[in-house]
Amino acid sequence: MNSDFARWYAELFMDEGATRAARWKGVVETAAIADHRTVEVLIRLAFASIAPPSGTKTEALEDKYKAVLAAMSGGSTSMDPSSAKRELQFLSAAALVHLFSSLPDAAIAVITSSFAGLRSPELPMDLAAMASTALTALRKKAHTRPDAKDLEIAVPKLNFEVSEETEEPADEDQWKQEIERLSDSVGAALERIVEAQNKVAKRLSRQLTFGDEELQMLWWLMGEYSSVAGKPFSKVDPMFRPLAFGKELGELAEISPGPASVAAMLARAGVGDKPTTIQDAINAPDIGWAQAVSSAKAVSPVTTPLHFALEKRAEVNSADAWQVSWAAMTGLPADTKLPAVRLAELFYLEHLFLYVGD
Repeated sequence: MNSDFARWYAELFMDEGATRAARWKGVVETAAIADHRTVEVLIRLAFASIAPPSGTKTEALEDKYKAVLAAMSGGSTSMDPSSAKRELQFLSAAALVHLFSSLPDAAIAVITSSFAGLRSPELPMDLAAMASTALTALRKKAHTRPDAKDLEIAVPKLNFEVSEETEEPADEDQWKQEIERLSDSVGAALERIVEAQNKVAKRLSRQLTFGDEELQMLWWLMGEYSSVAGKPFSKVDPMFRPLAFGKELGELAEISPGPASVAAMLARAGVGDKPTTIQDAINAPDIGWAQAVSSAKAVSPVTTPLHFALEKRAEVNSADAWQVSWAAMTGLPADTKLPAVRLAELFYLEHLFLYVGD
């Protein structure tokens, strides 16, 4: 059992016995079955969001929600969401922490849901800070070049010896059986070589993709031209830059979570750190762009609030009418101000969560 989990659970629920052990087992089992949509459910539970963890009629989350409830009990007493709401919130957060080291979507979703600390669930851990630390570590690990020694393939041992049952001189049938056994042994050795070679090829291919991803982003930065706005960086409306530039960098990302230099590139591109309201950023693009960018089925008021704002704006075709329903669903006021570069980075991360994954 993880020592942090043991301490957190004991502090919250005054239990250090079988129930705590079962709940830890449930956290591990939940993490084992987790995918992109499971993360959405865990986030809604951990953040105690207004949006239901089972999803709405247009969201396919019901099955994932039921799977989380079943796995989270850890084979102990089944969890009733109504009476175990607080425990389920904590366990969902613990499952997300458990996923940070292996699933970038988990860390990304916590950061986008936290929305620069404006949404902070009451938990024994600083979930957003842990997610940020994990994301930095994931980026560093992903973009570290592999050591050549790690790519060497060991010569496989051929597991074959002539059986003691073979008589000397052996007859034709006995030698035929020995040759078949030798063939099987050689085949197994070749399979191990091919499997190891495929792993090396996959790792090298992934590394080349990382390099190409960073190269394309650097060409975008050096070119100083926004394909979204159709004009040089300096001519793009400052209110539109956070979404436009965040989107363009997101489209250049091929493997989540992308390079660690994204925020620096956004700043160098001229996004700036001027405090910008959400409503100004969302109202900056035209309706057509807002609709196209927010067309993904997984757009959520919890994990992708900026994309959700664009979706609401496109639905009502108004610069004002979208704000009330958006604020009610997200718990965030539309006149909230954030540094423009922070809005751009959040929009970039939302794009990764919606379209890239890992």
